[in-house]
Amino acid sequence: MNPYIGLSYGLALDRVVATFGDREALVFEDRRLSFTEAREEIDRASARLGSLGLARGDKVSIWMPNRPEFIWYWLGAAQIGLVPVVLNTRLKLEEAAYQFEQSDSRAIIVPGDGAFHDFLGDVLTLCPELQDGPLGSDGASRLPKLRHVIAIDPSEKGASGVTHWPGPNDSALPVPPLETNPDAPGMIAYSSGTTALPKGAMLNHTGFRKAWDHGERFDQQADDRLFLAVPLFGILANVNGVLTCWSRGSCVVLERRFDPRRAIEVIERERCTFTYLFPIMIEQILNHPDYRPERTRSLRTGIISGTDGEVMRRVAEDLRMPGYLTSYGMTETSSAVTRTYWTDPDDIRRTTHGTPLPDIEVEIRDIANDAPLPAGQEGQICIRGYNIMIGYYNNPEANAAAFSDDGFFRTGDLGYMTPEGRMVFLRRIKDGYKHKGFNVSTSEVEKALAEHPDVSEAAVVGLPNRLAGEVGAAFVIAEPGRTIDPTDIRSFLKSRLATYKLPAHVFQVDEFPLTAGTGKIRKFQLRDMAIASLKAKADSRQ
Repeated sequence: MNPYIGLSYGLALDRVVATFGDREALVFEDRRLSFTEAREEIDRASARLGSLGLARGDKVSIWMPNRPEFIWYWLGAAQIGLVPVVLNTRLKLEEAAYQFEQSDSRAIIVPGDGAFHDFLGDVLTLCPELQDGPLGSDGASRLPKLRHVIAIDPSEKGASGVTHWPGPNDSALPVPPLETNPDAPGMIAYSSGTTALPKGAMLNHTGFRKAWDHGERFDQQADDRLFLAVPLFGILANVNGVLTCWSRGSCVVLERRFDPRRAIEVIERERCTFTYLFPIMIEQILNHPDYRPERTRSLRTGIISGTDGEVMRRVAEDLRMPGYLTSYGMTETSSAVTRTYWTDPDDIRRTTHGTPLPDIEVEIRDIANDAPLPAGQEGQICIRGYNIMIGYYNNPEANAAAFSDDGFFRTGDLGYMTPEGRMVFLRRIKDGYKHKGFNVSTSEVEKALAEHPDVSEAAVVGLPNRLAGEVGAAFVIAEPGRTIDPTDIRSFLKSRLATYKLPAHVFQVDEFPLTAGTGKIRKFQLRDMAIASLKAKADSRQ
């Protein structure tokens, strides 16, 4: 029986501390904290947030890299009824500005000086009013709902309107009452959607309930230890990672970023038993001169993001982690909805994405009319259950399109069920692709390309890539009399798009292949053209 059914974040943390209080909860560089100590940090974050005068339901954006403070303020906000908005740290200024504004954020929490990116500097660019003092009742001119900007490190920027935590007198601040309703909004995570602008998926408080069921698939025990180097802003790391570990008393060994040499060293030293890896991480570990199989022999299982059979083989045979798992999920579903068992036969874990987790319904439905389809027939993956998002924040049109009349969430993904009840994900139905675990909206990249003075029209497709999953290929028609320079195009896009959205290849064409009658771009044909062109280039070098 799942002990977290009916528990909000705060009540779930109460149970975690009561059950596992003295056990090690988090390792980060030279810091080691027990569950009791971690909860104290979370409560201190709640108290600081409570001192701002925010109301339940107010949004608090968290824009920071992997570090313990991300966890403190994410859970500290959620447990007192505020709604943390977790932002991708690779967003450019305008991309972040859109999410601050669209989420109606009342507070923004960023690092001070010393992070890999100047997050505070970006916020000050958006809100120059902070240089002169705190924001008033009208907020900032660019972000009128914003009232507070908090930096959690010292800064020499001298903006008098920025609050710095911890403060000199905040140790005695009271912790506001906990949110106790598991159906209340608990987090907004932007979907990196594959069509148009990203949408803010508003999730409820049932993260610990879902996390407990995750752990059952790999027989998780309190002595398990997770090596976690994927970004905390993603569902893979926060719900699938931190909450999955903590729900059963396991320790998170958190890294600021992924580095293969350090990964080998930390996994060996901390005797980590499971990890979450993208294909490129696996390749970098196995190819590193410091790697020897005995150094990572403590690894028992883990989640591998991808579907490439060769990657799975390398994990099982070369990395010697035979108990890897595959799964299917997305931001809107609070992470995984199907998952294999670590003890499933290898061919099942290489070719399917497992069976649904408890209390979650998965159906394959006809794309045109929502009719359920039998096993073996391809259709849209549709999901219903306690884990489905409350809805896209401030986006009624997207919500109307996302849900069927009987409450199933339409994922926009194509898949099928095997006769044994295992699900297989095939691809996105609409335009878009997934690069290193992040969804990329082709229309967003095309819009940015169209702003280049040499570009008349642009079309973007995803190409298969063994290490990255997929990479982008841009096809561009030049303005009359102009020539496309791929290097210039990528440089132009760098200031407008997060790095994971940048196309790996740029092709100049005179025209696009179009469908007869409707005149739509035949993107599958562009994809074939790109694959053929790249193959021809590779062959010519041999």
